[in-house]
Amino acid sequence: TRPKRAHFFSRRFWRRPVARRALLLSLVYLALSLLLFVCILPESIQLEVGQASPRYIGAPRTVEDRFTTTEARELAKQSVKDIFEQDPNVALTTSTQLSEIFAQFLTVASSEESPDDKLALLQESLPVQLPESALKTGLNLSVDESNQLSGALGTIMEQAYARGIKAEALITAEEQVHREIGNLVVSNNHKAFLRQLSSALLRPNMLYNAAATERLRQEAVGRVLPIMVQKGQKIIGQGEIAGEREIMLLADLGLLTPGINWPLAIGTLVYTLVALLPLALYLILYKRKSWENPQQVLLLGIILLLTGVLCKAFSVISGLLMPVATGTILMAVLVGSRVAIVGSISMALMAGALAGFDVTYMGVGLVGAAVGAFSVSRMNQRFDLVRAGALVAAATSLSAIALGLLHGVGWTTLLANAVWAAAGGVLAAIIGFGIVPFVEKPFGIASTVKMLELSNPNHPLLKRLLVEAPGTYNHSIIVANLAEAAAEAVGADGLLARVGSYFHDVGKLKRPYFFIENQFMMGNPHDKYPPSLSSLVITAHIKDGVELAREYKLPQVVTDIVQQHHGNTLVGYFYHKAKEADDAVDESDYRYPGPTPRSKEAAIVMLADCVEAAVRSLAQPTPNRIDSMVRKIVKDRLNDGQLDECDITLKELDSVSTAFVHILSGIFHKRIEYPDKLVEAERVKTTDDTDAK
Repeated sequence: TRPKRAHFFSRRFWRRPVARRALLLSLVYLALSLLLFVCILPESIQLEVGQASPRYIGAPRTVEDRFTTTEARELAKQSVKDIFEQDPNVALTTSTQLSEIFAQFLTVASSEESPDDKLALLQESLPVQLPESALKTGLNLSVDESNQLSGALGTIMEQAYARGIKAEALITAEEQVHREIGNLVVSNNHKAFLRQLSSALLRPNMLYNAAATERLRQEAVGRVLPIMVQKGQKIIGQGEIAGEREIMLLADLGLLTPGINWPLAIGTLVYTLVALLPLALYLILYKRKSWENPQQVLLLGIILLLTGVLCKAFSVISGLLMPVATGTILMAVLVGSRVAIVGSISMALMAGALAGFDVTYMGVGLVGAAVGAFSVSRMNQRFDLVRAGALVAAATSLSAIALGLLHGVGWTTLLANAVWAAAGGVLAAIIGFGIVPFVEKPFGIASTVKMLELSNPNHPLLKRLLVEAPGTYNHSIIVANLAEAAAEAVGADGLLARVGSYFHDVGKLKRPYFFIENQFMMGNPHDKYPPSLSSLVITAHIKDGVELAREYKLPQVVTDIVQQHHGNTLVGYFYHKAKEADDAVDESDYRYPGPTPRSKEAAIVMLADCVEAAVRSLAQPTPNRIDSMVRKIVKDRLNDGQLDECDITLKELDSVSTAFVHILSGIFHKRIEYPDKLVEAERVKTTDDTDAK
């Protein structure tokens, strides 16, 4: 039968790692979006035009004053007058009609028609309608009078058209023409005739150009820049009456929206996605194990949320005081410095949004966060905490000064910004390192601070090792020196290698005298036991060590080194001793339980443990013999498959061997043999000095 497909709401579906990771990522994303939405969402108010404002309202962000901008653009539009263009055809047509009228008068007047027929003929043939009195005057004109009046009226009409005649100014232009006719030196009868004729012929020659007018008006509107209301600028005071402008501003700012501000909500979701994208892509492409680890994803989400809350709280005082570097310090200490460096981009974007999308705050936050990640990437002593705070403070202060100079702020403001930024850097370091102990324990993380505490010789388990198994303690100190030098040579965690070496043999506390380094002036108890029992006692120190590590609540990474530092190697001495007595010995009964090392640090501790014991057994540990012994042991462990499950390379193994040889050659250097006389003289001198005291 076909297996049933897991339903979305079934338990089997949520047992899948992919489903759990998707749910966790969604929760982290939505939580960060909700935090940003709540922080940038302005407080709404119920207000209408004509009502008094119950409180003072300032702009929570910079916004365009659409009401004032529209008024200014309307004024600019109205300031552009209508565009008119002269039509030359009007003047030309009028001149032609004038000549035609006077020619008709002369032609009809010379005809043999009766006076009434002449008048009728003129009314039908003339291009314009003239009163009967004008027709009679025109029929009585002589050729000279006709030429004189025609020329005079043509000149006046030409001048009128040259000045331009609009439709709404036609009457004014007609009156001007009549006044000019009145100035002619002709009879009153002829002046009246010319006035009647000009009134019939005069037409507007200035035509309205709608396209040109609209183009100029749009250009005038385009020159009016949007009028902005700056962040913090007053919109309306308490008790002031709200007008249309104030209501429009409040609506544009989302302060009048009674329900959910959907544009702001969608914008917040998109912005949060963009802010988290660099960190998510880095984890997917380069830190796949962290991406697939729900615990790591949850930790990163908590760090981002905590940093956001802190930034919002301190931004009330000053945006430069926001402890953005707290997040990267926590990431660097608890997750890794490379993740923290990429995470600084996400946190700077989130912090800038929480501070009103101010570019200065965003830039200072980015610099401080990045420097915070770098400053704790290599921390080996407690003073490094102070150094980290100083570096972050210096970086944020300098970036605030640089951005202030670029924006042209005054010296007083510049100095104040530098002080706020430096205080924010110190605050970020203090808060970051203060939070670390509260986060590392629930998530089972061994931070650098925790590792420094474990490296203290006063740790109870190390004090027990010193008192109850001093040989093992001395061996562990040397192994720690070897492992730390080798780890730093290959870019591994030297501090973890050192601490892991301190505790790697704590299991020997259960039966310290069964191990050669703790057998002082006493017989070897293994001489009384069969090889199989001795092998069980030797290999049992791994299990005993893990139990002690858990009893003393050592971090898991240190417990892993305790468990893995022998891998599943063979207890060679007792195996061969047993084989001498019985060839049917099973080799697996004489191997450590494992597992083999899973990290570079565990592998280095394993090799350091082996080479220290082996070199100590050399009768004459010369540099050449030490080098040969070290490289042989490393090669044997490699061939035995003990390094198959850790990501150490052959080149790194060569660097590890070189570091081991360098340290061991210094420890087991050749000493000068004093002649007997010098020895005796030195003894006598020592005795005399003692007696004198």
